[in-house]
Order: sequence, then C-alpha cells, then structure tokens
Amino acid sequence: MFTAVAGVLGGVAVAAWVVISWASKRRQPWLMAPLPLLTVLLLVLGLPGWALLPIAALVAGSFAELVVGAREAPTLRTKYPDAPLSTERWAAAVAAPFRVALAEPWDVVARPQLRRRYRKVFEFEWGIVDRTSLLATVDRLWSELHEGHTADMIVDLTAGTALCADPSGVRPDRTISLTPAQVQRLREVTGADEAAETVVIGAFEWWKSAHVIRLALGGASLDWLSPVDTQGLLRRVAVDLQRRYASWQQLAEAFHGGYLLWNGTGPEDAGSDRVWTALGLLTADPESPWKLLPWDMPLERTVPQEGHPVQTQTQ
Repeated sequence: MFTAVAGVLGGVAVAAWVVISWASKRRQPWLMAPLPLLTVLLLVLGLPGWALLPIAALVAGSFAELVVGAREAPTLRTKYPDAPLSTERWAAAVAAPFRVALAEPWDVVARPQLRRRYRKVFEFEWGIVDRTSLLATVDRLWSELHEGHTADMIVDLTAGTALCADPSGVRPDRTISLTPAQVQRLREVTGADEAAETVVIGAFEWWKSAHVIRLALGGASLDWLSPVDTQGLLRRVAVDLQRRYASWQQLAEAFHGGYLLWNGTGPEDAGSDRVWTALGLLTADPESPWKLLPWDMPLERTVPQEGHPVQTQTQ
C-alpha cells in the first residue's frame, strides 16, 4: 500500500517536473533528471520510504523553478541565429527590448508560450481584450505618429532632467527626473562626453513604432492576427521607421528617451526595470541585432491599404 502511494506521488511529481521544465525553456531544471530515475530505482527495490526523499527534492526543485525561472534576468536570446535577413526579422529587432526583458527569443514572431502574458499586459496597458480592440489601438498609435508634431527631447545631463516640449503648444511641457545611472546611460547611448551638459534626442516619439510592432507580435501569438495581417503590419512599420531614422543608434537614443518618458520610471524602481536593462543589453552587446542587422537593408515594399498599417475589417 505504501509503495503504491509513493508511486502515485512520484508520478505526479515527475509529471509536474516535466511540464515545468519544458515550459521554462531553461536548461537548469533538466539537471534534476537523476531524481526521477532514483525514485523509480528505489521503488523497484522495494524502498518506498527512501523514494520519498528524491520525490521531495524534485517537488522542491520544481517549485523553485516556478519562482526563480519566472524572474530570470533579462537575457539576449536568439532562436534562429542563422536566419536570413527579412523584413519580419528586422521589425522584430525594433521591439526586441520587450522580449529580451522576458529572457525570450527576440526573433520569434508568434510565441504561444507568452499568450497569458500578452493578454494580461495588453489589457492592463492598452485596454486590449480582442482583435477588434487590438486593431483599434494599432490605428490610434499609427495616427498619433503621423498626425502629431515631431518633438525633440532635451536632456540636461548636469541637472539630471529630461524635457519634452510640444511644438504645437497643445500639450504642456513634460519634465522627468533622472537617476545618476540613467544620466550615465544616456551619455553612453548618445555618445556625449563627460564635459557635455546637454544632449538633444531628435524625433524621439517615433520610438513608439516599437509598440505597434509589439502589438503585432502579441496579436500573432494570440491568433488575433493572421500571418498575412502580421506580415503586412510589420512591413509597413519597418518601411516607415527606416525612413525616420538613419541608424540603430538613432533608434536606441529615441527608445531610451521615449521609454523613460512613457514608463515614468522613478528613482525608487529604476534599478529593477527589466526593459531598461534589456535596452542596455541591446545597445552594448556585440551579439545584439542592433549591432548585427544592417539598418538600411532593403525592405519589401508590399504594404496594406495606404493610410492604415493593417486592414481593420474583423474576420
């Protein structure tokens, strides 16, 4: 009887370990593979009491993976390192900070493993709950980018502030305080030397194109966008963005400044901001797509109906 109970517990523990290890996409949980084998061996030898020890260790390890694995530090990962150049790959690189922040491959368009996270983040950040609201948000962002005035961000490196002034005068000026670490990062990204007191990040608001791409990747992962919808949206945004900036360096500058203004990261949580950490990796790591992909690579010019990033008819 006790052997049967230990066998059932062992089976449940092994099944949970396999599921957690597969879902985590990390190598570490698979290192516990000897524990299931030891459990089976002890049960075969008629030692169910001793078998409870590796079972308990397997349960503890699996639980730890649920906690630690979900908090894995931002990591630059590529699923298809030798993939040929394409518009989809180039566009995915633009929004790479959001995937790198999750330690997920940046170059995968549809990522079903992230469906739950996409649903949660989309609803919380954008109020998106289905295909219709996703397309409405994409159209709104697209319109804001093309109808708004191009604004610059003025960063006072001495005072530790960043100012965004609306050229049209419709919106009030916005100023945010920067931590010393953020000031130093902006110095490095913009190439400002230690003697520089002010730096200007031009047309920074076009970093929001990364949001449109992020929505496209999420829509593809949630099956809210068809492959044709997704490819068309990524192509249009990529072609448009390539005309706005001259290099990945300019995108990196705009992304840093725009993200700080959009996220409103303050001194109390700046050190734990995963996207900010991911931005640092993509800017400095020699294996970053921002270092390896040519900014001016030829992009396919086939795009959806003029005036909209994607056809918005519901299916």
